[in-house]
Amino acid sequence: MPSVLASYGSNTTLYLTVLSVALPVLLLCLKMLFSRANKFPVAGRTIIITGGSQGLGLSLANKLAARGGNVVIVAREEGKLASALTEIKSHATSPNQRFLSLSYDLTLPESAPAILKQVTEWNDGNPPDIVWCCAGYCIPGFFADIPIETLRSQMDTLYWTCAYVAHATLNLWKTPLGVHTADPSSSDSKSPFAAASKGANPPLPPRHLIFTCSSLVCFPIAGYAPYTPAKSAMRALADSLQHEIALYNGCVQSTTTPASQKPAAEIKLHTILPMGIFSPNFERESELKPSVTKMLEETDQPQTPEDVADAAIRGVERGEIMVPTNLLSRLMVGAGRNASLRQGLGEVLWNLLGSIVVVFVAWDFWSKTRRWGRERGLQTGPGVPNP
Repeated sequence: MPSVLASYGSNTTLYLTVLSVALPVLLLCLKMLFSRANKFPVAGRTIIITGGSQGLGLSLANKLAARGGNVVIVAREEGKLASALTEIKSHATSPNQRFLSLSYDLTLPESAPAILKQVTEWNDGNPPDIVWCCAGYCIPGFFADIPIETLRSQMDTLYWTCAYVAHATLNLWKTPLGVHTADPSSSDSKSPFAAASKGANPPLPPRHLIFTCSSLVCFPIAGYAPYTPAKSAMRALADSLQHEIALYNGCVQSTTTPASQKPAAEIKLHTILPMGIFSPNFERESELKPSVTKMLEETDQPQTPEDVADAAIRGVERGEIMVPTNLLSRLMVGAGRNASLRQGLGEVLWNLLGSIVVVFVAWDFWSKTRRWGRERGLQTGPGVPNP
C-alpha cells in the first residue's frame, strides 16, 4: 500500500486536517495502550499456527514460543517444517514446553478436522487454546490478465484454508462439555473438561481464533484483483462470525444453562490487517506485480515479518478485534470499517479520520491509474503464470 501522507505532501489543508484529528487520537491510543491488561495469555497454552513454516507464521511461532506457549505449526512441505520446528524450539523459555509440526494440504476440507483431532490427542485430550490462520500467498495482477485457475487458486489458498480451519475449530470449541469427546466424568482425565463440566473455578480463559487478513480489504488498489477479493471474503467471514460467536459466549455466561451444556470457554476472534510484508514470496510477488501497482506503492515501506508479528501480538494482547500493524494500516482500517465492530472512542476517531482522508486518496489513485492508461496504453506490467 502506498504512503497516503507522502502522496499529499504538498496539500497543506489535508495536513492540517490530519494533524488536528490525529493528535488527540494518538494521545488517546497511547493512554489505552498503557492502561490495558494483557488479554492474550500464552504461557502453558497450546497454539496452532497454519502457514507456520516460514514468513509471518514462523515469526509468530517464535514469539509465542518465547512467551511460553506450546506451538503446533502446520504447512505442506515437510522439509521446511522440520527446519522451522528446530528454530521455534530455540525460543522456548521452559523445558516443559512442547512443539509439533504437521504436514497437511490446507486447501482440502478434510485436513482441518484431522489437524484439530490430532492436536487434541497430542494435547492430552484438550482442544487447542489458540488457532492462528496464517497460510497463503499473494499473486498480483490485473483481473482480466489473470488465468481463471490462478483466481481460483488465490481463493483456495487465502479464503478457504482459513474458512476450513475456522469451521473445524468453532465446531470443536462450541461443543457442550457434556457431549465432548473427552469424558468429563473421568476422575483420571487430564482434560480440564472434567473440572469445567462440574462448574469448577477458575473458569477456563478465553480461546482465540485469529485471521491474518490484509489492509487491502479496506482500501483496494489496481493490481491486486486476484488477492484482495479472497482476503475480503475472509474479512466478511470474520465480521459475520463476531455475531455468531456472541451467541456462544452468551451461553457460556448464562446462569441458567447447566455447565455440562455450555462450551468450556468464551471465544475471541481477531483479524490482523497488515500492509506489505517482506515474506519469502516477496521477491516473486514483486516480479509479477504490474508496473502501475509499483507506481502506486512507490512510497510504501513493507514491514518485516518480525515487526508485523510484534504488532499483531500486541494488538491481540490489548483485545483488539481488528488489528492494524502500523500507523498507515490503522488509518486504512479506520477508513474501511463499514459495519465491523468498534471498540471505544479511539476506533471511532480513527474511523472518522480515515473516512476524511480516503475521500481524497481514492480519487487520487483512480486518477493516477487512468493517467497511466492514457500515457502508456494497456501495458500494465509482467504477465502472471499459473500457480
